[in-house]
This record gives sequence, C-alpha cells and structure tokens, in this order.
Amino acid sequence: MLARMRNLFFLPGRSCCRAAAAGLGLLAVTLSAAAQSNPAAPPATRPAPAGSGQPGGIGGPPVGQQQQQELQQRQQEIQQTAQQQRPPTGPTSPPPTGVGQTPPASQGAPSPGGLGTLGEPSGTTTPPAQVGSAPRGGTMMGTATGAARTLAVAPATLSLPEAMTIGLENNLTTLLATERATEARALRQQVRSFLLPNITGTAYQQNRTLNLVAQGLVPGGSQDMMGGGTGGGMAAAPTIPSFVGPFNTFDARLNFSQALLNIAALRQYKSSAAAVQVADLTAELAREQVATFVALAYLSAQRGSLDVRAARADLSLAEALRQLAQKQRDAGIADGIDVVRAEVRESQQRLRLAQAEASATQDRLDLARAVGLPQGSATVLTDTLVARAEAVPTVEEALAPAQAARLDTRIAEQTIAQKELDRRARAAARYPIISAAGDYGQSAVTPFKNDRATRTYGVLLSVPVFDGGYINSRVKAALSEQRQAELELGNTRGQVEQDVRQALIGWNLAAAQVRAADEQLALAGRELALATQRFRAGVADNLEVLQAQAALANARALRVQALAQYGAARLNFAAATGTAQSFRL
Repeated sequence: MLARMRNLFFLPGRSCCRAAAAGLGLLAVTLSAAAQSNPAAPPATRPAPAGSGQPGGIGGPPVGQQQQQELQQRQQEIQQTAQQQRPPTGPTSPPPTGVGQTPPASQGAPSPGGLGTLGEPSGTTTPPAQVGSAPRGGTMMGTATGAARTLAVAPATLSLPEAMTIGLENNLTTLLATERATEARALRQQVRSFLLPNITGTAYQQNRTLNLVAQGLVPGGSQDMMGGGTGGGMAAAPTIPSFVGPFNTFDARLNFSQALLNIAALRQYKSSAAAVQVADLTAELAREQVATFVALAYLSAQRGSLDVRAARADLSLAEALRQLAQKQRDAGIADGIDVVRAEVRESQQRLRLAQAEASATQDRLDLARAVGLPQGSATVLTDTLVARAEAVPTVEEALAPAQAARLDTRIAEQTIAQKELDRRARAAARYPIISAAGDYGQSAVTPFKNDRATRTYGVLLSVPVFDGGYINSRVKAALSEQRQAELELGNTRGQVEQDVRQALIGWNLAAAQVRAADEQLALAGRELALATQRFRAGVADNLEVLQAQAALANARALRVQALAQYGAARLNFAAATGTAQSFRL
C-alpha cells in the first residue's frame, strides 16, 4: 500500500513504452548504478533512469531519512563530548591557608604553627597546587591541559597576557574545541543538502541474456483468439522463446531531485544551526578555561621565583651569622657551640635553597608545557606577584555580571533551545514529504547506435502510516533531553552564585593575609636586629639569633604564600565572573 501511495502522483514520460521484459531485467542494475554514482545523496534522489523503461522509478523512502538520523546521532556525540569537557561547577576559592600557618617544615624545623612559634625555617616551598585550588578549567581538561604545539623559539621575556595568548593558540583543549565547532558546521551543511537540488549522472553499457521461463513466460505456441486452435483459418501467434539474447543495452542520463516539502529536514537544519552556536560557545569556554589554567601556572612559576629569592636571602643571613659566631669565638666572647649552631643553620639553608630552586624549575616546566614554550627555555617572566590596593566588590555588584558573562550558563541556555528544535524536528517526521524527481538522457543499443532521447519526471508523496511507535518514542526522548537541559541550567545558575560568593570570601581573606604577612615580616626583621645586637655585645649566645632568623624565614615564606594566595583569589574571582581572559596581576 505504501508503495502505491508513493507513486500516487507519478507522471510517466515517453520511456514507459519500452519493452516490459527488458525493463524488468534491467531495473536492479539501474538502481544500483544510480546509487553508486552518488552514495551520499538521499534515497529519493536516486530515481531509476528513464531508459530502463521501468515506471515508478521515482519511488523510494522519504528523502534523506536515514542520513538525517545519522547526522543527528553525530551531533549528539559532539554535544556529549563537549559536556564531558565542560566543568560540572565553577571555579573554587583557594583554601584558607596563609598568615596563620607556617609552610611545611624541613629537617629539624618545628611543626606548623603560628608565627609566634620560633624555630627553623621551612625546608621547601609550598607545592604549586597550594597556590590556590585549581580552577575548574584545570580539572575539566584532564589530560588535555598541555600544549599540542610548541614554539620553535622561546621569547626572551613573557608577560601574563602574552602567556595567555600563546597558550590559547597552542593548548590542546582550545584546538580540539575549535575543531569540534568546525565539525558541527560541516554537519549543518550536510543537513542543509537535503533541502537543496541534487543532480547525478549515470551511464552503463551491458550485454545480457534472459531466461523468460524464470520470468513466468511459458514457451510454446499460443492458441487462436477464439480458443479454437490453428485450424480455423486464423494465423498462429509466434512462439515465445524460452531464452533471449545476447543483446546490448546502453543508457546515459542526468538524474535530478528536489525536496518540495520536507518539514522534518527544515527543522533539523534549524536544530543543527543551534548546535553550531553551542559548539562555538563551548570553544569560547575552552579558551576561558585554558586562560585560567595558564594564569594559574604563571602564578605558580612566579611564586617559585619568590621562594628562591627568599631562600637566598635566608642563606645570606645564615652565612653572616656563621661569620659573626666565628669572630666572636676568636675574640673569646662566644663558645664553640655557637659556631656549630651557625654552621648547622647555614647547612639547612643551603638545602632549602636547593629545594626551592628544584621546585621553581618544576613550576617553569609546568608553565612551558601549558603555554607551548620549549622545555628548559630561559624566558624571563616580567609580571610579579603584588598586592593591589583595590576594593573588593560586593556580591550584588559581581553576581549580575557573572550570570550574564559565564559561558557555561549561556551554553546551558542555548542547549535548551537546541533540544527544543530537535524535538520539533523529530515530531515533524509524521508530516508528509513531497519531492520532485526526473531524468533525461540517451537510451540505445550501444553509444550512438539506435539512440533515442528519453526522459522521466514526476512527483513523489511519502506519508508515514505506521512505524510501530518509532517517531513517538524519539519525540519523547527529545522531550526528556530538553527537560534535562532545563535542570542543568537551574543547577548552573545556582553554581555561578556560589562560585562568586566563594571567590569573594577567598579574595577578602587573601587581602587580610597579605596585610598580616607584611606586618609580621617587619616585626621579624626588628627581632633579628635586636637579637644580633645582643649576641655581638656578648650578653647572649646565638640561640636567640637563630630563633629570630627562623622567624624571619617563616615570615618571608608566609608573605610569598600570602601573595600567591592573593593572586589565586583574584584569578578565581575572574574565572567565577567569566573574565579570566582579561585577568592581570
């Protein structure tokens, strides 16, 4: 019944007068040749060539139905990949460590405590991960946080904006996101092809033999028209042979098809256009996350440099104390134990310097890997960690811009629109499809022998009658996906608010830590000066000096940590408000 309905509006051309036997024998070969000439064309754009003499060659399944479903599946795969890359939540605030805590202690150093506890300075710098909790971009990217391309020559100097620019051009995450956006555009063009004209060319030359018995034609003499045999004066009909051929057949023609009414394909094209917008936003989100990741690596590298400078300053103080202890002993003011203590202190500071230099080198390698610089390059980082004299914005001032600027929120909103269009496209599969098709070409025995121009044109109407609930189930699945996207949007908006509030808490705390660290550093310097005067005057041994040096070393380390926490807090706020690419130290 469906086959009849598809051929309801068929208008045969003059090629229908071809011999029926030849048409039946060539139909399968003709359809196969047309399909091979353009395998990407929709099924209904491949009518049987008119030269075959087979009426109804325009019939077939709805235009591009299978291809549209395959494209929908590929678009869903791209969106799922983007969902896996996108962070489930926004950036996190740095942990509340800093002024009230001491960096990890080295050999012989006291356990972490307040700055009031005097003892040996820390032996290592704080690991880079403690600069501030890695923004979601870092956790999201997983193994895709490194650069896929490396600069041939490292720049002599590198600022934070330059590092971001180079990282965005070379990082694997941004490159993959850009390629997925390009793929989404290609899929949109494929869907659009179902709405455009389709022209293919076919040609074949064949030599055939036919067994007419296999076609249901019984050989032998026919009876006369009155049923009286051949003796009634009527001429006997010719005998039908059981075997025909060999004979040649040639056909060359152009096949044309055009969708006149295909609402499903039109809506699917709109859905694919919305999917392109989602892919573009996802690519921009990847850039935002890579910028956050590069900035965090830059902060870690600069913190490592400050740790090295602090360790060198502590080593210089330890060397000066050893020299002073030796002079005091030579003058008979100090004992040998004072010299030994100073030498132990100097040895510990040399170890701490070596550890700080190793940690700083590792941080530089991480930065080079994230940005795409040659490993081991001697690039000088120009931006340093500083505490800005700026007012921390309020929640009301930051929340509204963050909701508008955060790309994950915009992606969630666009995903809802795309899912709605996809649901409407699936529902449109219930509507009839009308397409026009035709062909024109030469039919002959061999090329240029008994050739005649033949044609076929017609209109095809395809109406889905019963599909076992397939279309309805696809519509329900799309509706469920739309509801899931709406739930994701609500969760994302709530997460944005939490991210902003947490980032502001971390920023305020980091600013307080910097102020307290500066104050304690000044007090530790005064304590060391007084202890050194007492030891030089001979009224005390160098134990007080050692404790004062340890306090000063801890104060320096904590100030470096406070500056790093301050930079990480400002970076987290930039990521929470969707402005990580414009972040500056």
